[in-house]
Amino acid sequence: MGYADPVNYTVVTIDGDYAMLRNESEPDAPLAQVALALLPDGISDGSRVQRILLEYTLL
Repeated sequence: MGYADPVNYTVVTIDGDYAMLRNESEPDAPLAQVALALLPDGISDGSRVQRILLEYTLL
């Protein structure tokens, strides 16, 4: 899978300025820490987002 391929994540938790995301296709992988500034408005725990390159969209 290339970096430009879509990757779906579930927001596990939001802590301060960061969200911890679980890769849906690799649930046993370490969580990804992503700055809220890169994520779409309106996310919360349990939200699903898709990343293509460094752009995240709410699913």
